[in-house]
Amino acid sequence: MQVFGELPTVEKEENLNPEAEKYQDIGTIQSIFAGIGSGLIQIPKGVISLGASIYDLTNDTNKAAEVEKYFDDLTELDEMAEATTAGKIAELLVNVGVPGGVGFKIGSSLANTAVRAKKAGNYFKITGDAGKKLKKGADVAAELNKKGKAAKFFAGTTAGGIAEGVFIGDVESAGTLGESLGGPTELDRTEDLEGSEAALKDILNRVKFGTEGALFTGVLGGTGAIIKNLAKRGNELQYSNDLLDKFYDKIGGALRARGKRTEEFFKLERAEKGLRSGDTIVAKNISRDTDRLIDSVFPAWRTVANAQSAKNRNIFLEEVNDLLTSGKPTIDKKGRVTFEFLDPSKKKFKVSDTIRKHLDGKKATEVETELFANINAIRNRWQDLFSKLGGRLEDKELGEFKKLFGTKFKNYLGSTYEVFQNKSILPFLSYTPSREAIKATEDLFIETGKQQGKTVTREQAQGYVKSIIDTAKLPSGFKMDKPNDPFFKIPTFFAGKTAMKDVADFNGTINIANITKQADREVFENLLGKNKNPMQTILAGTSKLSVISRRNVFFDNIIQESDALKAGGKRGLIYDTYDEAVDALGTDIKQIKIDLGKKLEAGVVNPLNGKYALKGVADALEETSTVTKDPTFLTQVYNNLVLYPKATSQIAKTILSPVTHLRNFVSAGAFAAANGILPLNPLKAKAIKNAYQALQTPLKGTRKQNEFYEELLELGVVNSNVRLGDLSRLMEDVNFGSTMTTDKGMRLLLKPLSKLKSVSQDLYTAEDDFWKIYSFAIEKDRLGAALARNLQVGEIFTDRNGVQRVFRPNNKNFERYLKEEAADIVKNNIPNYDYVSEFIQGLRKAPIGNFVSFPAEILRTGTNIVRRALSEINGTVTKADGTVIKPFQRIGYQRLFGFGATVAAVPAGAVELGKTLYDVTDDELKAIRRYVADWSKNSTIIPIKDKETGKFKYVDFSHANAYDTLIRPIQSVINQVAAGEKDDDGMIDDFILGSFIGMREIGEPFLSESIWTEAVLDLIARGGRTRSGSEVFNAEDLPGTKASKIMKHLVEAQMPFSLNQLARIDRSIKEVDVVTKFPGVKKLIGGDDVVSEYGQTYEFGPEFAGLFGFRAVELDPGKSIAFKIADYQNGVRDSRKLFTSNTLKGGRIEPYEIVDGFINANRALFGVRKEMKNDIEAAKLLGLDGIDFEKAVDGRLTKSDLRGLVDGVFRPLTISKGIQRKFQTNAEELSEELKMTIENPFLKTIPVIQNIQQFLLQYNLDDEFPFIENPLLPKPGGADAATLPTNVNTAPIDPNILSSQVQETNSTNAQRFATLFPNG
Repeated sequence: MQVFGELPTVEKEENLNPEAEKYQDIGTIQSIFAGIGSGLIQIPKGVISLGASIYDLTNDTNKAAEVEKYFDDLTELDEMAEATTAGKIAELLVNVGVPGGVGFKIGSSLANTAVRAKKAGNYFKITGDAGKKLKKGADVAAELNKKGKAAKFFAGTTAGGIAEGVFIGDVESAGTLGESLGGPTELDRTEDLEGSEAALKDILNRVKFGTEGALFTGVLGGTGAIIKNLAKRGNELQYSNDLLDKFYDKIGGALRARGKRTEEFFKLERAEKGLRSGDTIVAKNISRDTDRLIDSVFPAWRTVANAQSAKNRNIFLEEVNDLLTSGKPTIDKKGRVTFEFLDPSKKKFKVSDTIRKHLDGKKATEVETELFANINAIRNRWQDLFSKLGGRLEDKELGEFKKLFGTKFKNYLGSTYEVFQNKSILPFLSYTPSREAIKATEDLFIETGKQQGKTVTREQAQGYVKSIIDTAKLPSGFKMDKPNDPFFKIPTFFAGKTAMKDVADFNGTINIANITKQADREVFENLLGKNKNPMQTILAGTSKLSVISRRNVFFDNIIQESDALKAGGKRGLIYDTYDEAVDALGTDIKQIKIDLGKKLEAGVVNPLNGKYALKGVADALEETSTVTKDPTFLTQVYNNLVLYPKATSQIAKTILSPVTHLRNFVSAGAFAAANGILPLNPLKAKAIKNAYQALQTPLKGTRKQNEFYEELLELGVVNSNVRLGDLSRLMEDVNFGSTMTTDKGMRLLLKPLSKLKSVSQDLYTAEDDFWKIYSFAIEKDRLGAALARNLQVGEIFTDRNGVQRVFRPNNKNFERYLKEEAADIVKNNIPNYDYVSEFIQGLRKAPIGNFVSFPAEILRTGTNIVRRALSEINGTVTKADGTVIKPFQRIGYQRLFGFGATVAAVPAGAVELGKTLYDVTDDELKAIRRYVADWSKNSTIIPIKDKETGKFKYVDFSHANAYDTLIRPIQSVINQVAAGEKDDDGMIDDFILGSFIGMREIGEPFLSESIWTEAVLDLIARGGRTRSGSEVFNAEDLPGTKASKIMKHLVEAQMPFSLNQLARIDRSIKEVDVVTKFPGVKKLIGGDDVVSEYGQTYEFGPEFAGLFGFRAVELDPGKSIAFKIADYQNGVRDSRKLFTSNTLKGGRIEPYEIVDGFINANRALFGVRKEMKNDIEAAKLLGLDGIDFEKAVDGRLTKSDLRGLVDGVFRPLTISKGIQRKFQTNAEELSEELKMTIENPFLKTIPVIQNIQQFLLQYNLDDEFPFIENPLLPKPGGADAATLPTNVNTAPIDPNILSSQVQETNSTNAQRFATLFPNG
């Protein structure tokens, strides 16, 4: 026996196939299509070749080789497929996937048939011994699994594996995973076999391939079964009492948008949210216009230095605010509320007098007319919302409602306080009362204490004031029997100043309305910042009223929907009794407890309280009335240190970044394209115009179709920007604006920079809305046109949901159907925050992840686009006469083509275009990919080469590609397979490893550090270096310098306005200096007006393209190779540690463990050196050669190390004398500890290690690391470590051999074997 088993002779392939040059110019797309065709041809090749191998086995012929040659010469598709990695993968997937999938399906079907036959008692009627054995096997299988599920699944996987083994065209080219991991599925690659020997090898290799195929088919089939079960039985799983079904539903509930809600409930909930959003949009527009009109009378800038102007403006604000809530509304018998119409031509108002006092006649009339129109418009909205409350009251409650409404509604709508309106996620920007208001409140407490015989110090009074501001809240809802004013905590001695019956009733909290003296009430109102600002009244009043009104209507709609479902023979949403609910919904139910007093706002009876529903539905309902608890101390610390800065950094990089706005708009156009809609199609000018006019921005020409926008809100089409949704929810998590709606909270967050930031938010939303509105219009038109091509006006048809409809263009009901269908497409095919699962939304609270909802939505909508397209292609509509048609096929094909072009063809085409325009070869592109930033490794890279200088640049197309989340995993697989092309173990192992990397790429957005967390970890965990290796500070810096660099790094994480990118553009225009002239900016970004702090200059073209996500980045391999060398040196050290950490860990160690450690350490070292060798070759290919290369590596690599890497020579690991002495010391110490003689285990390994070193010298870094058998492994049966075979050289060895590299690398194989085995 030899030390290493069969030692292979290493031979190098000197010449490339001359035919290969013929296919060098084949593009990726062409190669993929060729791969599909070649994969299909490989299927018959595989089965015929197998038949030929069986014939060869019995007849000792070479028919299989003839068959393979015939198929290889049949077409050029296989050569075209092999021209690119993507083509090879496509060929393999088709060759294996098609027969494997068909085999799984056939096997499952046969097993299913067999199980059914067994149950029927007529299983296979086979006689004789074979029949008895088969029947016995069937009986055992049936006993093990009476339902037949396991048999069906096992049969499917077995059949799939057999099919893969039978139909694989070239098993050695495909390879197996066993060739990387070892084991029984490792292929036999023995060459130069003929006849029966070659046939036997081929058949056994196919068996191994099919065995692995069965395993992978089982894994994929099992995963697919779970996904299919979730998709097909999603609604039914939540009603099941089966534990497995409950498990499936738990998984599905975390990943689907509706969570544990039912589909019907979720739709009603989304509709209610859309209505509330519509109310908010109306209030925003009216508030904005009112603010503009007030500014035209009293410009805000005049009030800054003019106290009288400020006073006059405040008086006017109060007049407008009083006008908003003026008059006494009437209420009819049905509870409908009517506000008085305010007409300045028929009645005099203070507001009119003030306007005419400060403006000329015509201008005054214009302002007055528009202002009153705004006021009447919001009052009309209020009366509609109040009517929805009044209309639900019973006679007794309606009487009380009429009696108290006149005074209550003014207090309710007009009670706006700065303490609630002006909360910021930055504590120092929150509301602070005036000194006068604070002192007046302190004085009131001190004086009240005297009256009660209690001494109150100024410090104690200050504590009481702080407590009021911290605990102040507004009551929820619109209560007829309770005050709607703020409540807060006060000290016990102050109870006498309130309307409490006695101190015993006092619980530490009072409402301002409970304070008896008007003067005392005003003290607290001033402290909390009560104001009469009409804009706040419009916004806050509408927001509060919308929530309670729409929620009550929502409850009624739930009752109606539940009754309709029951009437249609389906499960309802709610039931009156527990038993009814269990019978219909299963055991996972819960009693609804929204309001134990059985009344909601304004005395309205709660129709749901006490009824029963699914737990998910009941929980969702109860969330609508849950009061947010005050955060704990630890929560506040986490919010302040993690979530606050996470939110502000994300605001800075999105809403406040002009660059992000441009990229947001450009990349969102891909959503239309992916659905087969041409972005900005000139033939669809009307759709473009309507989309723009409906936008809610201050841009000229927008806000012209507000009613249309409200309708789109109700349909759930707009105002659902995914990134903005993440940010809004994040602000709610940190308890920002406890009484604010999401939209209003966002508006107030941006208040420090007021209008600039408000405009930025509106634009950010509009950039998303534009494409959704445009897509909605096109989808609606396409649907209508498709039906018009196939139906006559007035013709009855049954749609895809089984609903009968009449084709009547311009008919209200038919138009509503088209709108709902179009809205459904947009909501499901374009990212929408309302459809992000609760699990994904919950990740926003973690310190990891940036806008995690967006990639999740890309995955959801990408899947939905394909699903919708296939549904349209295959979906049918039934006419009244029974004729079945497929009217939407054209749309389906358009959608499928658009998706394929957007996701695959455009990125691949962009890469090929770059290669063609700049004459970049595949090898050069691979070299570029080795030197791009880490985050771009698996991106879509467009290469650029300067024809004059030969320098390379690249554009990371993924930055502007909205669907990069779908492409990146595929690119990961292609990269990994391409990296493994030079090995001889086939493609499967590389494909599987690439698949795992692809999964990591999918998870990257969810698990990567957030902007703020990354900046903090750069300072703490990475010791002052960024993830890319750039230095933040040096450990030797002076404390002041280090503190300055740390602060700058943290500020950059929060830096808005894309300052660095704008500065690059500024520097690229030599004659213009704008950004770099601002105070402090130059210091923050470094460098001067032209050059960066690292001496880099910029060109305008690439920098301008960067605004849209297409910035060309210049490669600098000379600079980058320094980081590569640092990684290489770390890898070498880690390889050595792999040996010492396992062998010098202390305790007794066997010689075979030392040899194992040595082999593993060399395997790791081989990989590290091979990677560095490839990096050097790539750098030279990119132009780093000669003197430039020598300068780049000088002082970083030793001459011998560099020479070995350049020549591709592998220098095995050496064991220093110090490590050898450590083995001896350990043995001596262990001997003393155990009181027995322990031999130095290293001595026994010396000849083996020497032989391994010399054996590895025959391998170059272009090879794969060989399998090395450890001769010292214990013998089977529990014997001690194996003794060395007699043919191993055990003569005394020169000790220097272990501490110096063997320099002889040009010896022949015969000479090397002679050195290794001198005894034969």
